[in-house]
This record gives sequence, C-alpha cells and structure tokens, in this order.
Amino acid sequence: MKKAVFITMISLLLTMVQEMTAQQKKDSVRTLSEVNISARRPLVIRKADRYIIDVENSFLGNGHSGLEVLQKSPGLWVSPDGNIRITGNQSVTVMINNVVQRMSPAELAEFLRTLRSENISKIEVIANPPAEYEASSSGGIVHIILKKAREQGVSGSVFARYMQQGRDPNTGGGVSVDYKLKKWYLFGSYNYMLDNSFYTGHTITDYPDKLHISNQTERDNDNTQQQARAGIVYDFSKAHSLNVQYMMNRGRLDQHFHSALTYRRPDSTTTGEANTNWVRTPRFSSTTLSYAWTIDSLGSSLKIIGDYSYAGREESNTLVSVYTDTTMSRGLRTFTPSTTDMYSAQADYSHAMKGKAAIRAGLKYVQTNRHNSIAAEEDSDGGWIKSPARSDDFRYNEHLLMFYGAYEKLIKRTAVKAGLRGEQTYSEGISLITGETISRKYFGWFPSLFIDHTLDEKQGNSIQFNYARRVRRPAYNDLNPYRLQVNDFAILTGNPDLQPQYTHSIQAGYTWRREYSAALYVKSTTDYIAQTARTIQERVIEHMSKNYPYHTEVGMSLNAPVTILKNWRSNNGLLLYFATTDIDEVRISRTSISLKTSQQFEWKKVMDVDLYAEYNSPYIVANARKAHVFFTDLGMSRKVWKNGRVRLSLTDIFNTFRERDITEYAGTRIDFYQKRPTRKIGLSFVWNFSAGKAFTKKKIETNNSEERSRMGN
Repeated sequence: MKKAVFITMISLLLTMVQEMTAQQKKDSVRTLSEVNISARRPLVIRKADRYIIDVENSFLGNGHSGLEVLQKSPGLWVSPDGNIRITGNQSVTVMINNVVQRMSPAELAEFLRTLRSENISKIEVIANPPAEYEASSSGGIVHIILKKAREQGVSGSVFARYMQQGRDPNTGGGVSVDYKLKKWYLFGSYNYMLDNSFYTGHTITDYPDKLHISNQTERDNDNTQQQARAGIVYDFSKAHSLNVQYMMNRGRLDQHFHSALTYRRPDSTTTGEANTNWVRTPRFSSTTLSYAWTIDSLGSSLKIIGDYSYAGREESNTLVSVYTDTTMSRGLRTFTPSTTDMYSAQADYSHAMKGKAAIRAGLKYVQTNRHNSIAAEEDSDGGWIKSPARSDDFRYNEHLLMFYGAYEKLIKRTAVKAGLRGEQTYSEGISLITGETISRKYFGWFPSLFIDHTLDEKQGNSIQFNYARRVRRPAYNDLNPYRLQVNDFAILTGNPDLQPQYTHSIQAGYTWRREYSAALYVKSTTDYIAQTARTIQERVIEHMSKNYPYHTEVGMSLNAPVTILKNWRSNNGLLLYFATTDIDEVRISRTSISLKTSQQFEWKKVMDVDLYAEYNSPYIVANARKAHVFFTDLGMSRKVWKNGRVRLSLTDIFNTFRERDITEYAGTRIDFYQKRPTRKIGLSFVWNFSAGKAFTKKKIETNNSEERSRMGN
C-alpha cells in the first residue's frame, strides 16, 4: 500500500514537471495609510497596534494550507502538533473573519490544513490586543482574514488531500461557494477530514521511596472532523447592511490505548496490561446576526451584533487493567458529558474626525450557562456499578459586562492609539452532588497604549512601543470540583478556588526598510494559572490547575527577509526569552531560543519549491521541562490547467519531532515521551472557479471571542 501510494505520488510529480505552464507575475502600486510603495508589495505592513502579513500578494498565497501559511509567516511559531505562538510559550487565540476558532491545538491544526492559502487575503498579528478586543488572550491574537475580492455571480473552490502518515492515511476535502446578485450575497463552505494514526510513548514515574512505575503505551486514533459555514448578506444601500452567519464544527474522536505496565517496589515487582477506549464527540455551532451602518465618508460607523453559541460534548472513557497481583486489577468507566450555551450582544461606534483622528467606543454583554456531569462506574464481578464518590453534576453561570473607549491620531509621523477597557464579572457555580458552591464578583480596568513613530518614511524605518494589561479567566472545567480518574496512576482534579491571572505586557521594537524588525518585550503575570502534578497517595499522581504568585517572561525577537537571487527568497526568525515561575516557594527558570528559516524558490515554468526548518531549545511550562524540538518540511507545487494547483509535501523529513518533558515535584519525577507520525508524504489539489463581474465579499463579525475560547476547555 505505502509503495503504491508513493509511486503514484512520484508519477504525479513527474507529470507536473513535464507540463510547462508559464506563470505570470504582477507588480502593482498600493497606497497605504502611512506610505506609498511601488513595485513589489512588502510582505509585512506595520501599524501602531499590529502588523499585517499580505498573503494574497506573496509566495504564501499559492498552494499552501492555512497551517503552512502561519508557519511560514514572519513572527509566528507553529509546531506540527498545532501549537501557535507569537512570543514565549503562551498559545495565541486564532480568529477567522472575527470568529474565534474554539478547538484543541490538534483539532485546530487539522482545521487549518483544510483552509487554502488561495482564499486568504491577509493575517493580522496582534501581540498586545487594543481596547476593542476583550482583555483575554495573554498570548496575543492571530486574525486570518479571507479574501474580499470575488466574481459577480458564482465563484468558489474545490479541495482534496491525501496524506500517508506512517502506516495510516489522512484524507480530507472540501468545497466553498460564493454567489452575488445585486444587493444579495450568499456564501457557504464545507470541509471533511478523516485521520487514522498510530502513536507510541511512555510515562515513567519515580517516587522518593524508590517506587517505580513504567507505562509503555501504544495509541490508535480514528478521528473524523467536519466544518461548515453559511451566510447571507443584504445591502439595503451603500451605507446599511444586514448579515446572518451560521458556523458548525463537529467531530468524533475514537482512540484506543494499550499499555504494558511495570509496578516495582523495593521488595517486589508487579506487571500488567491496561486497555482504554476514549471516545469523544465534540460539537459546536454559532449563529450571528449583525447590522452595520457607515455613517459618513470619513469612515464613521456603527455596528450592532447579536450571537448565540452552543458547545456540547459526549465523552466516555473505559479502562480495564489486569495485573499479576490480582488485588490491583480493576475496571473503571466514566461518562463526562458537557453543554454550554452562550448569549451575547455588542454595539461598537467609531467616529472619524478630520486631522487623521478617530474615537471608538463600545458595549458588550455575555451570558454563559455551563453544565458538566461525571458518572463513574466500577467493574464488579463482570458488571458495572455506580461509584458515587467519583460522580458529580456541576452547573456554572457567568455574566460579563464590558465597555471600552479608545482614541487614535496621526501627529505628523507619529501614530498614537490609547484605550481603556472595563470588564465586570459575575459568576456562580454549584455541585448538585456535594452542594459545594462558587460565587465570584470582580471588576478590572485594562488600559492600552500604542505608539508608532516613522524615522524615515522613504526608507521605511520606524520605532514602536506598546503596553496592555490582560486577563486570563479560569476555564470552566478547571473550576469544576470534580475528580476524574484518567488511569490507574493519574487523576484530574478541578479547583473551585482558582482565581483569574493578570498580565502586564510591554513591547518595544524597531523596523528597518519596512521588513527587517527587532523587538524587546516583558510580560509580568500575577496569580499565574498552571496545571501541576503532585503525589497524593501511593502510585497516584494528581493533576490540578492552581494559582502561583508570579510568572515573568523577558525576551527579544528578530525577523530578517533575504533575497538571495531574483527567484530565491528567504525569511529567517529568532526568538530568545527567559521565563521564570514561582511554584510553591520554588523558582523555576529557563532561557530558551527558537530559530526558523523559510526558503522559497521559483523554478520558472516548472514548479515552486519551499523548504522550512525550525528548532526550539528546551523550555519550561509550569514545573515541566520540555525537550528540544527540530523538524524540516519540504513542499513542491505547480499550477495546472487554468485555475488549479497541485502540491506534493514532505513533512518532518528526518522524523525528528517528538514530545518529551520531565516533571519534578517534591522528590517525584515524571518522564513523559510521545511520538506522533510526523514524517508524512501528502498530495493535495485545489481548483478555483468563477463566473461573472467583480464584487466585494463581506466580512461578518462576531462578538463572543474570549468566551468561546473557554467553552472547550
């Protein structure tokens, strides 16, 4: 099977090489708000509060997946498992046309692989979000904006992908369609992914009393995922429009674990086997209604947005373990369904003034209702009986009232933007089983300031400074006072005493010739939320999120694009940072470095070739020390027929990517290792179609960004 697939892919590649299709390059003139640039457009456009990556007018716009576009974008760091960073080791919030993508890193990575670069207009990278955005996302925001330019009538694309990953395949496909008729605009898309994969790994735990537990695990994954998006826009006039949008994500994650166990005491050794079936069916949907009014020719506007979102998950975990010491053998089954309903309403007003100034203000209200249940059962003589001590039923309600004001002005060559945001939180939760309650009421101010001063407009040299205060509220699951037995040796525990963490973030940067950049940053966090592990009884480790006094991160980043030859371009990045965390009167510190290079070579009339390599040195997350990471990807693509493109990709060529970390706590050492099938060979094809005159694709906005990111946690 593998050999046949490989031969087929090579044959297709040779066909690509044999076909000789001329590619046209277009240089044009774009007028920016800051400067006028002729000839080739710059890849990066910088503003006071963010920088923008121009995907559609660069090499990133041809034949890449959405994940590959992010990976090759300046200033972003993307690992094969879907972890996306701007600075340090804090994950970012990903938005697509103002809709937050609420998924786990692995699910998000698969979703981004179904998104095509041909449909992406630009990417906004916001390290310190301004007052218009909610005060969450301490790791920053990556906002993907899809293309607006489309054809009058019908336009769209069809996409298909096959990838061999080790012994198993990964397949996917999708279609997107847009239709414009006078004042009406309709759009829709659907993507499907089937992922079969095989993992190996181990967890080795050594206790201070010389107790040793070894867990060697094999994991089979059979996952499916679907995404759909549909909407309609009606333009009453040039100034007024009404938008309705529906989004849906749904999946089934069916995973089987087989573990070989060794339990060694100083005076005896016990061995065994464990089998676990873990099945999850997550689903998410949202419906958004928005009205937009363009008030005047200067750009003043009013937007009113209402949104309802639903997240649900059915989850079951069945564990059966058999040991040579029969007293340790057991069967345990847990059912953990959850539902979340979220209602939100928002109004944003922007008043543009003469003299290149603007005032912005807005209000937002969000109500969230969460229901989590745990039903635990134990195996008793071949039958399952309920375990009340391990069961729970938890309800949580939260109300957020938010408002903001911001002022921005261009003073000669200096752009200044200042804002202030206030957020009031009311929350309460109750365990229907134990009667334990949670009641919170707190308010926070979140100021922000952005300054961008142009030193030399002709050369494109400038300096930047920004500051913002951010908050991270506890995830709903983390507040749930539950105890979930993951396996014989690990328990997940909620923490109803968890408090929000607050971060002060400062960044200063310098840009040379519009593309070369350097930045220094400091992030200081109080009541830092981190999940740590501790021993609670013999052979059992408890994993629980807790607040710790301080977490500090100081770092610098560099980005240097280089044109080696006319048809050979390179983009290189460096991230160096020092992180320190105080955990239970122990200070854990580490200096880490990340390096990446992206090479793009245009072989005229034959193909485009790209090579990507990334290295991350060891780093820390809470009290876990993560091992270094290195991987290299190679891609070859070619335009075929009139509007098609075929791409051959080889990921993690040297099979070097793996996950490994060591956690030490109170004399206990946990050594974790996992190897995914990251060395893959894949073939994808995308075909774009259109018919009609040019029209403008509307961007529909939603307003519950931060809350959605917490729904799946």
